[in-house]
Amino acid sequence: MTNTAEAGHHSQSEIERKYDVEEGASVPDLSAVDGIASVRTLEPVHLEAVYYDTDNLDLAVRRIVVRRRTGGGDAGWHIKKPAAEGRTELHWPLGDDTGTVPDAILEQVRAWVRNRDLTPLARIATTRTAIHLQDADGNGVVEIADDEVTATDLRNGEERSWREWEVELLDAAPDTEEGRTALLDQIAGLIAEAGAHPSSSVAKIARALGADSLTEVTPKDATPAVNPSATDADGSTASVVIVGAIGDLVNALEQADPAARADEPDAVHRMRTIVRRLRSVLAAYRALFDRDVTNDLRDRLKTIGDALGYARDLEVQAIRAEGLLETLGQPENDARTRLVDGTRERYGKAHRHLKSVLSSPEYFRLLDDLDAFVADPPLTDAAAKSAKKVVKKVLAREIRRVEKRSDAVAASDGDLESQLHAVRRAGRRLRYAAEAAEVAGVGRSAAVAAAGERVQDTLGEHRDCILFSGHLSRTAGRAEAAGEKTAVYTTLSELSARSGTAALAESTSALAEVRNLH
Repeated sequence: MTNTAEAGHHSQSEIERKYDVEEGASVPDLSAVDGIASVRTLEPVHLEAVYYDTDNLDLAVRRIVVRRRTGGGDAGWHIKKPAAEGRTELHWPLGDDTGTVPDAILEQVRAWVRNRDLTPLARIATTRTAIHLQDADGNGVVEIADDEVTATDLRNGEERSWREWEVELLDAAPDTEEGRTALLDQIAGLIAEAGAHPSSSVAKIARALGADSLTEVTPKDATPAVNPSATDADGSTASVVIVGAIGDLVNALEQADPAARADEPDAVHRMRTIVRRLRSVLAAYRALFDRDVTNDLRDRLKTIGDALGYARDLEVQAIRAEGLLETLGQPENDARTRLVDGTRERYGKAHRHLKSVLSSPEYFRLLDDLDAFVADPPLTDAAAKSAKKVVKKVLAREIRRVEKRSDAVAASDGDLESQLHAVRRAGRRLRYAAEAAEVAGVGRSAAVAAAGERVQDTLGEHRDCILFSGHLSRTAGRAEAAGEKTAVYTTLSELSARSGTAALAESTSALAEVRNLH
């Protein structure tokens, strides 16, 4: 439905329903469907698609499809991924038929296939007669694809044939989910009268492999898909709630990987946050698991987090400098060249390093081990306890941890900045521990999370200002050595110091909020 252009490819959301039909059935007259002014039948087209996966079907278990299709109006390389409503489909040009999957496509699925090869899985030939239901302006609302399909399983040579109708929403479909559902339901009723019934298989590739769904074709030794979290944890054990939360975070990490690799806006930040959440939850709920396993995972996650953090810190410095310079009315000068353009150049190098880290065997082994952890967690006896009791105890301990580090700041005459940073990290862990456990129904989880977030945000802003001031000082020194004017660096440093002081003052009330949680 919705099309989005991105570097080298475009994406669209796909909302459709499939129906099985017998030979000889005809698509009924659908001109009376609400909002439809005309019906247009297109000439039949022949489509050929080769589908790819690993030997272990790592994509299939996650309901992800990679294919190369020729024929029709959307010839090219396609990736289909599950979405909240329907599926997201990414398109690339065909390119040369080398028999191998291009790097641009591989980059989008590395988080799931890792360093395993993608090889041909099935070939599907489709003769499609499309019928477009159009609105009063001639815009496509719905496409009914009458497909005659012949599929060959390329790994055992078995051939299968069937006929199906695909009902897919087009760009002029209703704007609301309620409206889209009503439209699809109305069409479903009409085509049911013509002998159609909902397909037992949601994807052609699943049927090509003799299954009703992609997850059914997965071999026993496949990399396990991440389990969904518990949605109703009333009376659940701690393991159900926390393993579910960790599973959600591992899934989020894998989902964030392609955008971070491609350097999409805010993607590095999002992935860094997920890594921090994972490390915090593994630390806060460490009593539920084999400590050696969680410590190892946390250490390896830190390596990924460090690469993400270095790039993100440079990104933040460039954004902050650009905003302050524009506030001063000096968007174009030597300072901008150094603080914005120069920092972005350094960010580019940092991102290239990040991509190498995300393409390393160590990273792929980490993802394998995280998936395995969720599928078969190394639980201790404590994991069998009530989720509510465990969460209550953990949050109380994490609150005390914030207080202890805050007290150390008040009593210190040493390195204040490193101690404030420790308070911030404690607030962050408190927040993430509480948010991971909200499903457990502990009454104050939301309030605890909010208090932890405020500590994290205020002291995070203070730290960003301190780091930015240091960046300004170093850059000013280089500018002075080059004979450039440096007054603007002094002004920027004063602005940054002012913001940092305000954030530090605000952190006092944030910490008081944590103390009031007792």
